[in-house]
Amino acid sequence: MKTIYSLVFISLFVTENLVAQVYSPAEPRAAKKLNKYYIDKAMHYPQSSLENKTGGKVTVGFTVDEKGESKDFIIINGLDKALDAEAIRLSKNIRWKPALVNGRAASSRAELEIEFNPKHYLKHHGKEGCPTSHVRANADTSGLIYTFAFVDVQPKPKIDERFKNLGHYISEVLEYPEAAKAAGIQGTVRLVFVVETDGLASNIEILHSVGGGCDQEAIRILQTVCWEPGSIHELKVRTEYQLDVTFKLSDKKQQNIPNRQSGNL
Repeated sequence: MKTIYSLVFISLFVTENLVAQVYSPAEPRAAKKLNKYYIDKAMHYPQSSLENKTGGKVTVGFTVDEKGESKDFIIINGLDKALDAEAIRLSKNIRWKPALVNGRAASSRAELEIEFNPKHYLKHHGKEGCPTSHVRANADTSGLIYTFAFVDVQPKPKIDERFKNLGHYISEVLEYPEAAKAAGIQGTVRLVFVVETDGLASNIEILHSVGGGCDQEAIRILQTVCWEPGSIHELKVRTEYQLDVTFKLSDKKQQNIPNRQSGNL
């Protein structure tokens, strides 16, 4: 009997320790591909590094706390002082989900790798998308993200005058995915993102998915829109924004874009 009890005790001990080791690392809130797209658009290659044709990958390390906030940034693998500083600047704009230990949020270390390619940058940067500058006058540098309830002036899309509003723009440029048409898929894709102080949309997440390629089409449209940032006391701030894009199979496409917001982050 003592042997049986010992085996049961050992079994329970092993099981408890296995449960205690259930761990999920911190991860970006947006998909890796979307973060890379944003970083490519937001990147400002230091002139000295361009002249020296310095390129490669910079690995940035940092802590993601229980609330998903990142801090304590360091360079793990660097290239030069200017590129390392730019890598940290870009890394600070990425939102994270905290690590989970037994289902509970926990503080942990994380890393982000940012690639610098001078040839690619000179060929593509600034030729499409939004003109930006990381040295923007009257821009908040705290990194805080606000919602509509906390800003004096809400973010506004910069669209051509021939479009009445953002909804009209979306209705004109939306391309209904063939897969969704064939499957009779309709519905509303809801996106949440951050309008940065330079007018770019970052950290794009899908809050409500439709499928059939509709999610990707909603994201594609969002990535074509440039923004005037939100502001508080004339200071440009990072602002969370929600966007609904409705896909409806009819002769006339209809999209609804309500101004939806959540609490301050």
